[in-house]
Amino acid sequence: MPVLPTGVESTPTTFTPAFPFVAQTSDFDDVFACAAMLSGKKIEEVREIAIAKTKHPARGPYYLGESHIAALLAQLGFVATVYKEVSRVSDIPDVALILVDYNDDMEMGRHILFHRGKASHAPGTSIEYALDPAPWCKPADRVRTNFKSIAGHWVIGIHAMGGKGAAGK
Repeated sequence: MPVLPTGVESTPTTFTPAFPFVAQTSDFDDVFACAAMLSGKKIEEVREIAIAKTKHPARGPYYLGESHIAALLAQLGFVATVYKEVSRVSDIPDVALILVDYNDDMEMGRHILFHRGKASHAPGTSIEYALDPAPWCKPADRVRTNFKSIAGHWVIGIHAMGGKGAAGK
């Protein structure tokens, strides 16, 4: 059974993400990259699991919606919630996929992996960040820490199977 990290290695000025970064290999495999970060698997392994176990097409076109994301994450030992709209960062569960760059006309966006972890350098301090797997992101932009404009975004909360989801989130 996978275990999600609750902490982040940190100092007063820096931190190391608790998840290994995995970049997308195409414009459309954002969910695969996020699932690879969560599970510690390679993106190719995640894609193979999606094809073999969740009826994901071997070739495009495709878009992974809420039920497809839940099915894939279940194969990796995680439980996913339905999409929930957030108005502030405190509404986001400790581990979640955030839907960004949403296009109203096409009714689709892309996903990044959010994590809120306890800072190792200071008890009672949390660090909130998201890993953006987009291949066009510069390395310096792969870790996001600014969530001031999060209102109106949609998130899918994630917890390990057999574990409990964050209360009230």
